[in-house]
Amino acid sequence: MIYSIPYVILIAFFEFLGYIYYQQEDEAIKRRVVLFAVLVYFVFIGFRGFIFSDWINYLPYFESCTTDKLFYYDITDTGMYEPGFTTLVLLCKGLFDNYHFFVFVTSAINLALLLNFFRGRVGNIPLALALYLVFDGFTISINLMRNSISILIFLNALRFLEERRAIPYFLLCLLALTFHATALIYFPLYFFFHRGYNRWVYLGIFAAGNIIFLLNIHIFLSLISLLGIGGEFVENKITMYTEYYSSSVHLSIGYLERLMTGMLVFLYYDKLKEIRKENVVFINALLAYFVSYFFFSEFSEISRRLSTIFVFSYWIIWIDLAKCFSIENNRKIFMAFLSIYCLIKVVGITRFTDMDYDNILFGNIKSYEERLYIHNRNYVEPE
Repeated sequence: MIYSIPYVILIAFFEFLGYIYYQQEDEAIKRRVVLFAVLVYFVFIGFRGFIFSDWINYLPYFESCTTDKLFYYDITDTGMYEPGFTTLVLLCKGLFDNYHFFVFVTSAINLALLLNFFRGRVGNIPLALALYLVFDGFTISINLMRNSISILIFLNALRFLEERRAIPYFLLCLLALTFHATALIYFPLYFFFHRGYNRWVYLGIFAAGNIIFLLNIHIFLSLISLLGIGGEFVENKITMYTEYYSSSVHLSIGYLERLMTGMLVFLYYDKLKEIRKENVVFINALLAYFVSYFFFSEFSEISRRLSTIFVFSYWIIWIDLAKCFSIENNRKIFMAFLSIYCLIKVVGITRFTDMDYDNILFGNIKSYEERLYIHNRNYVEPE
C-alpha cells in the first residue's frame, strides 16, 4: 500500500483539476488548469527513476546500442528491437549519452502524441489524463517504451481511419510498426473499425466473451492447432505462455468493472453514437478490447498484451458515458463513482515493490544495480 501513495496523490490531483475545469466557465482559467496538469504529468513521468520493471531490459539495450543493430532486426531475437526504436535510441545517445535523457525524450514524444489524440475529442484534459493513467497508462508510458510510441502513433492515425484516408493511415501504421511488431494488428482495422454494427451484435459478442471467461473455456490453442498458423516460432511462444502465464479464471473488481462498462455501453449504445460520430470507432475498439480480454483469458499474458492495444477506448467512452445521463444528479453520481473507482484501481496497480517511486528532480534515486537487486529479491525465484 505504501508504494501506491505517490500514484494515488497524482490521480487524486488530476481528478481535482478535472473538477475545477468542469466548474469553470472562464476559458483562460481552463487553459491554465490544462497546462498545469500537463506539466505535473510530465514531471512525474518524464523524470522518473527506475520504476516498474522494463528498465531492466531497456537500460542495457541503451548502453550497448550501436549502428550495427540498426541494420539487423529479427522478430525471433529477443535481444534486438525494431529499427524505429533503435534509431531513436541512437539519436538520443548522439545528443546526450544518458539513459534518463532517453526516458525524458520518449516521455515527451508520448505526451505530445497523447495530447494530439485527445485534441478535439476531450475537453477536460486533467480527467482524461487520470483515466489514461489508471486504465493501463502507467504501464504503457513507463513499462512499454517501444509499444507506447507504437500505440500512440496508431491513435493519431485514427483520424485518417475516420476520414477514410487510407494512405496517411497506413503510413502511420507503418511508422508504428518500426517501434513494435504488434502494430501489424492495426493494418486490417482500417477496413472494419469505421463500420457501425447493431447493438445486439455487440451484446452477443460481449455475452459470448463473458461465458468463455467465466466457464474458463480454452479456445486459443484449439484455434492455433486447427488453422495451423505461425510455424515453429508461434508454437514456441504458445508453449512459453502455456507454461508460464496460463492461469485459472477468478472473479475480481476488474471483471466487475468490465462487466459494468460493457453493459453501460450496450444501454447507451445509440446515445454514445449521437454524442460524436467517431464513437463508432471507439465502441468497436472497446469490443476488440473485450474480445482480447475474454476470448484469450486462458493465457493471462496474451490477453493482457492484446487488450492493452485497444484499452484507449476506455479513455474516451468513460467520459462520454457521463454525458449520456440526462439528469444532472445522476451524472454527478456517476462521476463520483468513477473518481473513487480510479483511486481504488490505482492502488491495485501500484502496490508492488517495483513501483516504489522516485524522481531525479527530487534528490538521489536508487541506482540500476540497487533496483535490480530489489527486483530480483522480490520477484525472481532462487535456483
